[in-house]
Amino acid sequence: MGDRLRELPSAAIEEGVRVPPGPVEPVDLLTIRQDPLAFLTHVRARYGDVSSHVIDERVYVVNRPELARRVLAANRRNYVKAGTPDDLMLTPLLGKGLLTSDGELWKRQRRVSQPPFAPERVEGFDELVTSSTLELLERWTAPATASEPLRLDHQLSGLTLAIVARAIFGSDLTGINERFGEAVDVLNRFMGHYDPLEDSAAGREARAAFSRAVGFLNGLVGLLVQARRLEGTEGRDDLLSRLIEGMPAQGASAEAQRELRDQVVTMLMAGHETTAKALTWTIVLLDGHPAVGERLDAELDAVLGERVARAADLPDLPFCRHVVQEALRLFPPVWLLSRRAVNDDELGEFDVPAGTLVCVSPYVLHRDERFWEDPECFDPDRFSDDRSAGRPEYAYIPFSGGPRHCIGRHFAMLEAQLVLATMRRRVRLTLVQGHPIEPEALVTLRPRHGVLATVDARHG
Repeated sequence: MGDRLRELPSAAIEEGVRVPPGPVEPVDLLTIRQDPLAFLTHVRARYGDVSSHVIDERVYVVNRPELARRVLAANRRNYVKAGTPDDLMLTPLLGKGLLTSDGELWKRQRRVSQPPFAPERVEGFDELVTSSTLELLERWTAPATASEPLRLDHQLSGLTLAIVARAIFGSDLTGINERFGEAVDVLNRFMGHYDPLEDSAAGREARAAFSRAVGFLNGLVGLLVQARRLEGTEGRDDLLSRLIEGMPAQGASAEAQRELRDQVVTMLMAGHETTAKALTWTIVLLDGHPAVGERLDAELDAVLGERVARAADLPDLPFCRHVVQEALRLFPPVWLLSRRAVNDDELGEFDVPAGTLVCVSPYVLHRDERFWEDPECFDPDRFSDDRSAGRPEYAYIPFSGGPRHCIGRHFAMLEAQLVLATMRRRVRLTLVQGHPIEPEALVTLRPRHGVLATVDARHG
């Protein structure tokens, strides 16, 4: 790709601005979309810690932990989401929820939403997580379904949706696994790849499918909100009740109702998607590395015996945690973060003019050989205390960083570990041979063709 492009030399000067190196000619967006992970990997390998390229504007890509920290945390007020691809991609679905809002609105939303995700609150959801997982395993191993391959990624999306709905919203959404998974696939593909201005048969069908999927989610959210209002919020401290009670005084206004809808959709989508993808990639990686699976099983057997894992067990299951962390390193669900500079700044030796689009890729940072030995290898032990010592904080950001880090990161890690431990103690999942597994970078990093797996009860 890059070998055929004329290059901008290091520290080039454009109108008095020190510009990072990169291709001189504009890069075709459709070419990038064919394999954005390969493009980002290429520009980091060829141009270094800060690179630039032109699509319809000049874009900076930051590939060094301390510079990522500057963008996301140290100088965060200068780098905002408004007007970024993240904003433009997510707003059609999420509106102005926590992931897409800025300023005072974001601060108010964060303040209302934070308490249910506090670590001490999250630990109290452990039994709910394991019971939901056991219910799913019973359906998987029932005689009527056990012989058929599972669409594993959809099943895990349904599970994590049911868990977040019960834990965070106090509602039961069990039983919509496939429909919800299909809707999420449509939404991801539309937002990640589709040009909404395209006037063609394919474009019209994509818009229609997106509208149906959004309608499905809106209907789901409407039922949740209506049910809670009928039940009442008094004495309840789940997130849905907090959102309803935390609405502005003009709570009946169309604007307030829209904000409530946006917040609930945001929490449903973000609350299940990261964990579902983390679990999907974890199971894919364990299928290809049986020795790691055997070691995980030995730890679970030694600590748990025949009982189900609880939050209190997790400190005694470090390898289980490291397996999940390593899956998040190799396949971070959020693979690209974008910000726009409000004022002029500097990143390393380069100038950042006001208005510049600046991107940070967790996928690329997680594969930097300066901080990750043999970075393409699946090696959970790299997260041991000894091997983690001295590694920069922003070399590993599966949940972003700074004040806008994922509000549900503690919940996601607890949930992923408990689901994995519960599944490994009860069943064996084997990927269907011949079914292709490859990452596709849409809104999240997903298996392009889904994941098919067979399930067998564990013996011994």
